[in-house]
Amino acid sequence: MFVFVSHLTVPSEDHAELERHFRQRAQLVDGFPGFLYLQLLKPQGGDATHTFVTVWKSRDAFRRYMKSREHKISHSREPAEIMARSEVRHQAYQALLDSRETPEWLGPLQNDGGRSTAGEQSPEGTPDPDHES
Repeated sequence: MFVFVSHLTVPSEDHAELERHFRQRAQLVDGFPGFLYLQLLKPQGGDATHTFVTVWKSRDAFRRYMKSREHKISHSREPAEIMARSEVRHQAYQALLDSRETPEWLGPLQNDGGRSTAGEQSPEGTPDPDHES
């Protein structure tokens, strides 16, 4: 599984409108091949005010979505004024274990001297070189 996380730091006066926007989302991603689910989280501490999580069967499925018509439409609906006042930080993860799946590890571990590739980002801050905002 592949997990893409966006940490949003949104001004407090925009919280209700951002949450309304996500409740009324277009849901175009929901039927996209390889998409599993998404969550909008409101942290109880830390710097981010909201965290948006999408879970995919594979990184390739996520890459196909990022290049899709559905992605372009969904992102054209973002509340531009709120996003202009917000900070967004992205991270990508490979899920190694999921309690909803078999108890086996979901993917092979890399012997890289103890350094994990989960959450690795490119220098531009986007975890996927094919990611287009």
